[in-house]
Amino acid sequence: MTFVPLLPPVLTAIALLWGLGGFLSWAVGLRGYWAVAAAPAFAVTLAAGTAVVGSWLHIPWSVIPVIAMTGTVGLAIFLLRRGMPGNPGVARRRGSPWLPASLAVAALVVAWRVSAVMQAPENISQTFDNIFHLNAVRFILTEGDASSLHLGTMTSPDGSLPFYPAAWHGIVALIVQLTGVSIPIAVNALVFTVSAAVWPLAAVLLVRTLFGSYAPYTVAAALLSASVPVFPILLMDYGVLYPLQLSLAILPIALAATLRVLRIVPQVAPRGTWWWTLILVGVIPGLALAHPGGFVAWLALTLPMVAFTIWRALRGSVTMRRRLSIVLGGAGYLAIGAVLVRVLRPPAEARGWPLQTSMLGALSQVLGVSMWYLVPAFVVAAAAVAGIVWSLVDHTPRAVLALSMYLVAAGLFIAVAALPLPALRDALTGSWYNNLPRLAAIFGVALVPLAAYGAGRTWLAIMSRRPALAVAPRRSVARSTIGVAAAAVLLIGLQADGTMQRAVDWASGGYRLDAASPLLNSDEYALLQRLPDEVPEGVTVAGSPWTGASLAFAISDRPVLMPHTLMYISDEMATVNDELDVAQRGDAVCAALTDLGVGYVLDFGRAEVHPGAHPFPGLDDLATSSAVELVDREGDAKLYRIVACG
Repeated sequence: MTFVPLLPPVLTAIALLWGLGGFLSWAVGLRGYWAVAAAPAFAVTLAAGTAVVGSWLHIPWSVIPVIAMTGTVGLAIFLLRRGMPGNPGVARRRGSPWLPASLAVAALVVAWRVSAVMQAPENISQTFDNIFHLNAVRFILTEGDASSLHLGTMTSPDGSLPFYPAAWHGIVALIVQLTGVSIPIAVNALVFTVSAAVWPLAAVLLVRTLFGSYAPYTVAAALLSASVPVFPILLMDYGVLYPLQLSLAILPIALAATLRVLRIVPQVAPRGTWWWTLILVGVIPGLALAHPGGFVAWLALTLPMVAFTIWRALRGSVTMRRRLSIVLGGAGYLAIGAVLVRVLRPPAEARGWPLQTSMLGALSQVLGVSMWYLVPAFVVAAAAVAGIVWSLVDHTPRAVLALSMYLVAAGLFIAVAALPLPALRDALTGSWYNNLPRLAAIFGVALVPLAAYGAGRTWLAIMSRRPALAVAPRRSVARSTIGVAAAAVLLIGLQADGTMQRAVDWASGGYRLDAASPLLNSDEYALLQRLPDEVPEGVTVAGSPWTGASLAFAISDRPVLMPHTLMYISDEMATVNDELDVAQRGDAVCAALTDLGVGYVLDFGRAEVHPGAHPFPGLDDLATSSAVELVDREGDAKLYRIVACG
C-alpha cells in the first residue's frame, strides 16, 4: 500500500509545527538545535491558546487567527528582548554531522514502524477512544471552535464536561482545512509527524541538555528514541491515546527547559533565568492542553530537579533566614503541586483499573523494559543498566538526575502495576487513571536519557583505552568508520531483539481494515464513504455508537444523534433510541425525530467495539420495521431512510 497520499498532510503538519513554533523560537532568542527542537512545543501552545481566545471572541477556527496570534506574541517578545541588554546571539559554529545523520536514521526507523502499524493512509485505529477523537475533529470543523473549554459540549451539551484537552484535535482540524484530506488521513499524518520528528528531536534535546553535545550521547539518544516499544507505539495501540502521545512527545522539551531555569546546566542564549522561565511558560500550556497527563508527568519528573536545587541552595546559604525561606519555598512548591495533581485527577469512577502483576513481576518488567508487550528489550535494558552503573560511578549531578527521573517513572509504573495499597496507589497514579499503559509510556520517555548516558558513557570508556585512535588527527577516518559501525551495531541490536516487532504486530491488529474489524469493518467503511451522496447535508443520522455507526460524523460529514458512547442522552434522544422502529405519524417518536433533525439510521449489526451489549431497542429490528426503508447496503451494513413520519 502506497503512503504517497500522506505526504501533503505530513508536510502541512511540519509547516504548522515548525513554521509557527519556529518564529517564536527565533523571537525569544533560541538558536541552533534548541530553536528547532523546541518549535513544536511552542506551536502547540500557540494553537491551543489561540483556540481558547478565539472561542471567547467568536472567531472561527482556522490557521489565520493562529498566524495572527503567532505574529503578535512573537513580535512582542522580540521587541522586549531587543530592549533588554545582556542577551547576545549564539556564536555560529560548525555542527557535527552525527546530529542530523542520527536524527534522520531515527525518523526513518520510526516512520517505517508507524507505517507498518497503520498499513494504509486512510486506516483508523479500531479502538474505543477513537470514536471520540475522530468525531471531535469533525465537531471542531463544524462548530468553528477548537477551544478546550468547548470541545466537551460535543458529548455533554448540558455542560457536565467543561474541559477537554483539544490541542491535538485542533491541529488535525487545521490539517484538514489546509489540505482537504479526510479526517483519518489527517490524523495519521499528525501521528507520523509527532512520532518520527517531534519525539526524536525532543528526546535528543533533553539528552544534549543533560550531557552535552558529545556525539556518542546524541547518537544513542536518537537511536533509542526509535527503539523503545512503549513510546510512541504503545499510545497508538492502546486507547487510542493520540493526545497523550503528543503531550509526552514534547515533555522532554519542558524537562530540558526546567534544567536551564533551575541553572542545573549552563544556560545558552538567551541567558538569564527570566528568559528561560518565559521559554518554559511557552511550553507548559501546550503540554497541558494536549493532555493533562503530560503536565502531571512533568511535575513528577521535575521533583528530583527541584530537590537538587533546594539542596544546593541550602548548602550555599549562610544565614538561618535564608535557609528558612528556601525550606518554605520548597514546601510551597510541594503544596501547589499537590493541589494541581488533585485538581487534574479524573473522577473516581474512571480510576478503577486493577492491579496487573506482582511487585516482583513489575520490577522485572522495568528492568527488562518488557511492560505491556512482555518481551524483554535486551539492548535497551542493557543500556539502562549501564546508565545506572555509570551514574553511580561518576556521581555527577546530571547523571544522578537522569537516574532519578528513571527511578521516579519506574516507581510510578511499579505502583500502578502491583502496589497492593489502594489509597497510596491512587494517590500516586490516579492522575493517569491508575492505568498501566499510560505509566508505561511515561517510563519510556524517562528511560531514554539514562539509557543514552549508559550507551554513550560506555563508548567513551572504550575509546579512552585507545588513545592513539582517540586523539590522532590523521586517524579521523578510522574513528568515523568505527563510530558508524558501532552505531549500526547498536541500531541493529535495538531493533532485532523482537520487542519492537511485537509492538508493531500488536498495534497493527488495531488498524487492520477487514470484515472482522471491531469498530468499523470494511463493509461499514465503504458504506460510510458513499453516505454523502445519499444523505442530504444537515440531516442527522441515528445509529449505535458502539458499533461504529456514529463515525458517519467524522468520515461522511453528516451529523449523528450520538457522536460517542459516553454522552448525555436527552429525553428526546432516548425516545428515538427506544422506539424508532415503531414510530407512527403524529406520535412522540416523530416529534422527537423532527426536533432532532433525524432522517436516516445506520444499522451496523450488534457487534460492538468492546465485547458487550448496549442495546437500543428502537434500532435493533429495523429490517422488519415499516417505519424505515432500505436505501443502501454493503454486506450486512445498512442505511435506512425514516419514512414513518411523512
